[in-house]
Amino acid sequence: MPLWIIYHPRSTFKSEDEKATLAKDITKIYTAVPLPAFYVNVLFVPLDATSIYVGGVARPSSHTAANGPGQDSNVPFIRVTIQNIARKISDLKLIPQSRSDEVRDRFLKRVDEALKPHIADKGYDWEYSIEETSRDLWKIQGFVPPMPGSEAESEWAKNNRATEFDPVKGNL
Repeated sequence: MPLWIIYHPRSTFKSEDEKATLAKDITKIYTAVPLPAFYVNVLFVPLDATSIYVGGVARPSSHTAANGPGQDSNVPFIRVTIQNIARKISDLKLIPQSRSDEVRDRFLKRVDEALKPHIADKGYDWEYSIEETSRDLWKIQGFVPPMPGSEAESEWAKNNRATEFDPVKGNL
């Protein structure tokens, strides 16, 4: 499962349409792999400006004198954390024709492209980080998910939900 947590000032991502469009763009990154769409979780966490500090200055904030040299404190700051569980970039190194740095760079480019119209093009300051956690400690609806590329995972993707499956169909 990819889990994206988007921490943002309340002054950003105010409408349901804005959030839905960004969530769909994020989901496209993973369904192209392909992953079942329901694996992708996007959480929007609105915060008061006095709960987001960069370099000790609230963002956004009218306290421009506190900047010293540095970023404009009037600009909202968006922080995104991404957890990848269902697939890891390190797992893709096993694909013979792929080099790990190319796979990583391709993934980061897709993340940048998904975020650009929603964050960068709006002039917000932003950053993201990606964690890759163990698939062994992951369950959905109480099920250990089927292996990547298995018949059962294809069924999950087609039905867009977790269902019980024959373990033979869940392994490669």
